[in-house]
Amino acid sequence: MNKKISVNGERLKSLLSPCLIILFAMAFVSILLVAIGANPFAVFKSLIQGAFGTPRGLISTISKSVPICLSAFAVAMAKKVGIFNIGVEGQLVVGALGSAIVGIYVKGLPMIIHLPLALLGGILFGMLYSLIPTWMFIKRGVNLLVVFIMMNNLAKLFSTFVIISLINDPSSMTTASLPIQESAHLPNLITSPGKLNISIFILLAVVLIIYIVFYKTVCGYEMSVCGLNREAANYSGINTGKYLTWALLIGGALAGLAGAIEVQGTYYRLYDGFSPGYGFDGIPIALLSNGNPLFMFVGSILFAALRVGSNTMQIDQGVPSEIVSVIQGTLVTLIACEYFIKYLSGKMIMKKKEA
Repeated sequence: MNKKISVNGERLKSLLSPCLIILFAMAFVSILLVAIGANPFAVFKSLIQGAFGTPRGLISTISKSVPICLSAFAVAMAKKVGIFNIGVEGQLVVGALGSAIVGIYVKGLPMIIHLPLALLGGILFGMLYSLIPTWMFIKRGVNLLVVFIMMNNLAKLFSTFVIISLINDPSSMTTASLPIQESAHLPNLITSPGKLNISIFILLAVVLIIYIVFYKTVCGYEMSVCGLNREAANYSGINTGKYLTWALLIGGALAGLAGAIEVQGTYYRLYDGFSPGYGFDGIPIALLSNGNPLFMFVGSILFAALRVGSNTMQIDQGVPSEIVSVIQGTLVTLIACEYFIKYLSGKMIMKKKEA
């Protein structure tokens, strides 16, 4: 009986901590809004109205949630085994580059072959780009965070170089590649008043697969053990090196898929600086959701709503759209204080039990 109460208490703490973090972040942002003379309630209402209040806003929110959610999964794969993949943004950019190359230069194929081939190009490029820091971490013991941060910058610069020097479209008014072949376009489900393509079904399939792997397989259990205590996992016979390697490589593949979807479903070419930071958006989502795929799916919709609704908020309330970055930064800061938040949650639960 005591064991059951303890388990339920831990579950309640794991659910209460993210809620407290979000509430603290909203409170902090509200104070900033008051300081600049804005009405927090009106600002948040305008934000929600822009993201969900119109069909166009709702469709745009769902569409933008796809790359954000895939990025969150990439972070969650590493978190499951106890490491931190902060290089998702770079892997996403390189994945987009791989998809664009396959989409531009592979010609004469029917859509049923060219479309998945271009997606596979993005997946492989993202995975291969994550192979370098993975090898350095596993074999040489190099600090993973430092390498990933450097690889993020390198990916952006390398993508810019390739676009300008090798695949540039001279007729484009911006720095962009040649358009990809129509056979590599992701088909649209909705075209008016907004655009939503079949990538939402790809995302739902990924959500289901990751949920099954995490919670219904021996592999998922061993990954959890590896993340909780790597030494104990090694002692029990679990090959932690294998799980560390595959978690990072699969994370790179998921990030590459996110980049490929943006090229094949949104822009139909590769623009320099196309990503507003989807890879970084995935970090707080993965951490707040504690690696739960269903919570990450919901969280990605909320983060997409912040991006979509910020334009309406800026127009209606005159508040800079950068307030979204403040919200995200506050969430990351509070997540860093997770142990303190969990301590407060535990105190609240104990008082409730005593009452």
